[in-house]
Amino acid sequence: MAANQKEQGSAHMNVERLERLKQKYDAAAIDNGMRLRPDDFLDELEWRDMIDQHYTRSWLEFTYGGLFRRKGLDDRTRLLVSIAQFLALGEMEEFERQIPSALAVGASPREVLEIILQSTVYIGYIKAGRGARLCVKVLEQLGRLDEITKTQLPLEGRMPERSLAGERRQWPAAKSAEETARREHLLEKYGWSGVSTRIRTQNHQSNESTNTYDRVDPHYLKLWFDFIYGEMYPRGIIDDRTRLLMMVGICLALNEPVQLENHIRGALLLGANAREVLEVIVHSTAYVGMPTTVQTVRVLDRIAKEENRLSELSTPPR
Repeated sequence: MAANQKEQGSAHMNVERLERLKQKYDAAAIDNGMRLRPDDFLDELEWRDMIDQHYTRSWLEFTYGGLFRRKGLDDRTRLLVSIAQFLALGEMEEFERQIPSALAVGASPREVLEIILQSTVYIGYIKAGRGARLCVKVLEQLGRLDEITKTQLPLEGRMPERSLAGERRQWPAAKSAEETARREHLLEKYGWSGVSTRIRTQNHQSNESTNTYDRVDPHYLKLWFDFIYGEMYPRGIIDDRTRLLMMVGICLALNEPVQLENHIRGALLLGANAREVLEVIVHSTAYVGMPTTVQTVRVLDRIAKEENRLSELSTPPR
């Protein structure tokens, strides 16, 4: 009885705290913050209100009242991308906060973990492992760890479901006889499971890196093909569109311009539209600031022109 009264008193106090802040700031922005971060948003807002009310109003209207209410990208994808970005940035406190938010808008625990594991390719297994441990801790606290342990891939991954003949039909057409010969060379030398995924998902990229490794260190290139393209990218837990948008977000966080352009092109090739890529970029302003995102919008605009997809950018988000 006493415990129930205490909980009711606490809930009533929270309502009063919220109402006070809603009278002072944008009520719709506060409601959006509470929707996305029900466990800690109120404390965060009160702390900001205490130290600088003008900054708090400006920040709140820009983020939860503005950026995080745009409809050019669904909340699930946006939050999965932000989880990868905070992990890449080493911002573990904010990383932890994003996990319940992603779950609240429909991401599954397995999808959240998959985003973290896929990040290994760009940030290394040490940072990815740190993120996975923290993710498991959060899921344990929420009572949802069984949704991880019961949804593992089999030991052999997706290989039993794959075939070279089936995947050849998904490859983009070779642009020349030289490219056809190069594909067959790589297939024979490094095996089809990794090379096929590379051709299917990243044939738009330069061959400079693979050509160099093929010449100077074929042993490493074999490991690279097998791990990244043979095992990680075909896992099928998140779709290629989400995975490529995540990579755009990570490259933005790391300020890595070459791979950033590659993955913008890859995202457009594998299911994302230009507006969705733009949303990843502009949302990143809240996390990494303006200089990187301004330059990246220009890159996207150039690519959209080259791909005859400018119309996808002309429709404003709701």
